[in-house]
Amino acid sequence: MADIAEITQKDREKIKAYVENSNFLTYTMLANRFNISKSQFSLIINGKNTSSEANKIIDSIIAMYDL
Repeated sequence: MADIAEITQKDREKIKAYVENSNFLTYTMLANRFNISKSQFSLIINGKNTSSEANKIIDSIIAMYDL
């Protein structure tokens, strides 16, 4: 069984790839969507913030964009 941290890291990589290849979605837009600062979002997306709240945000993005 895969480790939760490993799964979450793969999800972060999917989100990064999706945003970098998107013509309409930006990290700022995602940060605004979750009512957090861009720097806080950066910590989450780069795996420096792995709190349960951060993991909920990652899970929400994966679900919202069907990644």
